[in-house]
Amino acid sequence: MLRRRTVLTKGAVVLGLMLMFLPQNASGKGGLFDHSMTITTGLYAAEGFGSNLYVGGRYNHYFEKWKYFVETSVGYSSLRSQVLKDLANFQVFDTENLWTYEFIMGYDMAPLRNFPYLLTGVAGISQGGQFKFAYVIGLGKQIPLAQFFKVKRLGIRYDIRDQIFKQQVTNTAKAFIAHNLIFTVGLQYYF
Repeated sequence: MLRRRTVLTKGAVVLGLMLMFLPQNASGKGGLFDHSMTITTGLYAAEGFGSNLYVGGRYNHYFEKWKYFVETSVGYSSLRSQVLKDLANFQVFDTENLWTYEFIMGYDMAPLRNFPYLLTGVAGISQGGQFKFAYVIGLGKQIPLAQFFKVKRLGIRYDIRDQIFKQQVTNTAKAFIAHNLIFTVGLQYYF
């Protein structure tokens, strides 16, 4: 529990520092639609455990006409591995639940154009009862539906993220650097 608090505290400090260095008078689209909430779904590929369904929620705040954004997100997946179950009837972790908490800063060089945004940040991963601190990198695209339909507040968003952290499966095994990939698509609401 203490380690979870430490990771969340580090994440909050990083997010606070990111907000401190952004321009104070920045506002996206003339003050309109500076925020968004997203419901996402996709695949979470935990290294060595296969891929499972992923669901999550994200909050974004935009600066400088959508060129920069900060994001907090939470997501849920599973560590269920049919391979381990079939081969050895072996359970590595105490539970199959996997929760992620991310604090992200993103840069979109050309909002509303064909270039993807880039993102980086930190994450806390509650993986099978173990809590890990991870670095996050990724890219994706936000597509406001107002470009195509008469819907001003909705958009589609897709991205891929790599959560990089140190992993040790058992006490006797050697630690290694794990890359858990998250592929998501979501429905975004701007406000």
